[in-house]
Amino acid sequence: MDDGTLNSTHSINLGSSDRPLPDNLLAEILSYLPAKTFFRLLSVCKTFRQLSSDSHFLLSQSYHNNVISGFFPHDSAFSGPFCLVDSYAGVPRSSLEFLFRKGKIVGSAGGLVFLLHKTDGALCVYNPVRGTRCKLPSPPGKNCKWGGIAVRFLNDGDEVTKGYRLVYLSRHSVRSKLHRCQVYDSSARVWTMDKELDFGRLELHLEHPVICDDVVFWESSNSFSNEIDQYVVGFDVRKERTQIIPLPKEAAVARSDTIGIGMWEGKSLCLMHYETCTWVIGLWLLRKTNDGPPGWVRVHEVSLGQLGFTKPRNVSCVVLREVAMTTSLVFTVDSEAYSYDIKDGELKKLGSMGYSYPPLIPYSNTLRPCGEEEELFVDKRREVE
Repeated sequence: MDDGTLNSTHSINLGSSDRPLPDNLLAEILSYLPAKTFFRLLSVCKTFRQLSSDSHFLLSQSYHNNVISGFFPHDSAFSGPFCLVDSYAGVPRSSLEFLFRKGKIVGSAGGLVFLLHKTDGALCVYNPVRGTRCKLPSPPGKNCKWGGIAVRFLNDGDEVTKGYRLVYLSRHSVRSKLHRCQVYDSSARVWTMDKELDFGRLELHLEHPVICDDVVFWESSNSFSNEIDQYVVGFDVRKERTQIIPLPKEAAVARSDTIGIGMWEGKSLCLMHYETCTWVIGLWLLRKTNDGPPGWVRVHEVSLGQLGFTKPRNVSCVVLREVAMTTSLVFTVDSEAYSYDIKDGELKKLGSMGYSYPPLIPYSNTLRPCGEEEELFVDKRREVE
């Protein structure tokens, strides 16, 4: 099943002719399939085609497949390639061409891609594998092209998350310490907050937010001055409270180093620090304390030299990817993307991004609806990558 299709050596048992599987059980089984594989089955029977428009099934499938299956390059002037991690997943080429032609991807979560249009600055949400979109109400004030989006899906109590809260963060100017933070509620279809927040003097990597409960985290970018140490910032959306978290003293970040953040085992904030002089990526977990500020604990390190790289390399992006019980470190070396399995030590080359220093936006291959007013923007019956 390497191409996401059924073949002579793999099949799905739908029950005997006199005792077929109940529709609800069949739907539950199919909801574990990636979106690409499910679309391959639409011609099998009428039931499958009906499921493709059933909102509960679409949401269930998005819950069971909410893992990183690929990455978009974060560059408004670049038209690919889409970096695929999971061979069973995929995005139609027509959707990719449309997204890169229309605007800049400012966020991605749960199978939805958020795009800032080049022409009018409108913010839209897309599901590229289904070929659907929904235009969001314009944020208060003027849009900023340097914005980034973090999305937290709201639990409805039955593991089916329909609504979401969107945090749109942008910076006024390079010289300003203030960031504009706007919060959108998809259920009410309104922007519920518009505030200016002080996140310190450094710029933030807005394309890689990490969400833990009600708190959104971003890491700072490299400082062009030795006067300011890098840090991680957190914003509690519910309490509307900010926090600046210094990096561990042992992780002295040089100007040529790279840092990133991710979620470790779904519960701990993880700092990834690539030290150029040693070719080592160190992983640190943020631990809470009862009587003081949170602290960092070093838990793992990955040496590029021990992985076979033979000269100092430019690592521009580090991302964590968790699937089942496996955690992988995804990183870019020059223009190439790699995945390293932390448990078994396996290194895989994912492909070339075509240019150096490509920030990556994670993507999950799901069928999640864009919203109640979604519409088709491309024919969803076309071939997928």
